[in-house]
Amino acid sequence: MTIRRDWQLKQLGIMQWTLWRPQLLQGEVTVMLRTNTNTRLLLVAEQLPPPDHPLITDVVRTMALMPEQLLQVTPAQVMMLPKHSRFHCWWLGLTAIRNLDGISLLTPSLSVLQNDATAKRDLWRQLMHYKNEVITVTSK
Repeated sequence: MTIRRDWQLKQLGIMQWTLWRPQLLQGEVTVMLRTNTNTRLLLVAEQLPPPDHPLITDVVRTMALMPEQLLQVTPAQVMMLPKHSRFHCWWLGLTAIRNLDGISLLTPSLSVLQNDATAKRDLWRQLMHYKNEVITVTSK
């Protein structure tokens, strides 16, 4: 049936197109950026943790951010963000798959991070390394 339809469309001079990302039209993944706040930090994870988790709130507070400035997204949603987006990213249990022109914190998953003192120390080292940059970008 498809071959016949293709042939008929060709005979009528109708050009067919193939979508590169058909999931956009199917509503599979949508990213809604809150317009009433200035999102500064994206927490990117396959399984999104509760935003009120103590470790997450500590990181947000250390970065001199308000809880409303944290946006949790999946890797698929990160890929749907506009091309020239600028955010700090916390890649939780993932490797960075996109550069969003901000700092990138790379850590193991939250379950590993909670129970691994070395991983926590590494996270805090990253935070202290970038602390001045985070405060500068946030205050603009």
